[in-house]
Amino acid sequence: MDTRTLLLLTIAAVGVGYAAYRDPKLGAAIAVAVVVVTLLAYFIKEDDSNKL
Repeated sequence: MDTRTLLLLTIAAVGVGYAAYRDPKLGAAIAVAVVVVTLLAYFIKEDDSNKL
């Protein structure tokens, strides 16, 4: 994981934390979406690295 990805995930985590603080239902929905997108990006990146 490079620095940019770590920074993006940290910013997303702070945003989700704030949303969860303000509205727990919205925060949970955003957290699930962030996890799904992160996992998809990870699996796509792993799949691309095997094609070399």
